[in-house]
Amino acid sequence: MTPVDRVIYFFTPYTDSSERAVGRFFKGLNERKWHSRTRSRLLKLLQSNIAVINLWTEYRYKGYRYLRKAERRKLYDNLRLISDDFDRFYIAHARPAESVMLHIQGLAPHVAIGPERVVLLQALCDYFAPGRGVYVYRDSSSFGRLLRDPARDTLVGDCNQIVTLYVYLYSRYFDVRDLQIRRLPEHVALHCGGVDIETTSGTFANYGDRKGSALLPIEEIVSINLLDTTDAYLSRHEITPEDFLYASRLAFVLSHDRDIARHNLTVAYRKLVNALMAQGSYRKALAFARSSSDLKLLGVVGNNGAVHAMERQKFAEARRFAKYAPDRDRLVQNSWRNEGIYLYEAHRYKDAIKAFEQSGSRGLVRKCYEALFFEEQDKLGSTFTAETIKKNSGTIKRMRAYAKKSGNKKLATYASDLQRHV
Repeated sequence: MTPVDRVIYFFTPYTDSSERAVGRFFKGLNERKWHSRTRSRLLKLLQSNIAVINLWTEYRYKGYRYLRKAERRKLYDNLRLISDDFDRFYIAHARPAESVMLHIQGLAPHVAIGPERVVLLQALCDYFAPGRGVYVYRDSSSFGRLLRDPARDTLVGDCNQIVTLYVYLYSRYFDVRDLQIRRLPEHVALHCGGVDIETTSGTFANYGDRKGSALLPIEEIVSINLLDTTDAYLSRHEITPEDFLYASRLAFVLSHDRDIARHNLTVAYRKLVNALMAQGSYRKALAFARSSSDLKLLGVVGNNGAVHAMERQKFAEARRFAKYAPDRDRLVQNSWRNEGIYLYEAHRYKDAIKAFEQSGSRGLVRKCYEALFFEEQDKLGSTFTAETIKKNSGTIKRMRAYAKKSGNKKLATYASDLQRHV
């Protein structure tokens, strides 16, 4: 980068021209864009530097505020260190194409890959093989954990992230259109010319007969990464509904198969909402559930959020959640009843009466009037004279009214006897 470029990019959110190209691409995306042209532009960006796409979208659309310019520059430097280290390994440890092809054909007899590409794919598998200690599979919340100096640190990442790094290193030698994404339930791998590459273990495989398996164009990895939200990610980062929904919309626009995109979006919403509920973040979970248009998911949040709020004596909030629950009427009634009990125990009997009336708990309403009766009785003291009775005529009048409303005949008789002495 020239001195002039450094000055220019100092005043922009981008580290360099590669990030600017990625940023402009995503900023200009919308549902009306011509899909084939969008796909062509995305493939060029993937060929240029898929790692930039991943880091920029994590920063811009997934709430990774630690990925500011200085940190991204550091990670790009680490990526160059990984690339250089792999190049040296590739030169020193490349296996003969014939032996690699013989092994692959045992897994996938109809494989069709050129010898140079076979050797490169084997070298990638060997370089990242768990036994070497360069890379370790782990559910990870950020691509940045994978972009470390291999001479000093272990590279840590999940299946999406290690696939992304494989694609980047492959793109430095050959066209990324050689590759495809092998999607499996809760997992992704690479595919090339008829054979799968299990990037997490550095092995070749054949997943074609696996239930739920599908082959997707290589650019689908961008949509998958956009919708990837692990529990670790949620526990450490604030994701706004706006950011998540925008990322989801971008993923939907970029996806080759709308049915798959819709499925991925549904899965992402459920994972996100369930994780938020596990953390007790029910308000945020409700916001996401409402945006998802998944009525079943919304019902679960409504029910669980109402119960959670009641347990914390947030009864008005419980009723707001309850309106989204399938058993709305029962939950609302329970919230009023529980609120009444809470208020009764706090000796706020008049407020408790209002809550019990809303829940239809007539017996508990009568108990509140009894409590109000005894509260008034305590004002009379223990000594009764004609003078003290007359002085407390208002109190006795209220006692009589409360006794009548309580339905307690003994209390009513007692209050009436006092009333006759007024």
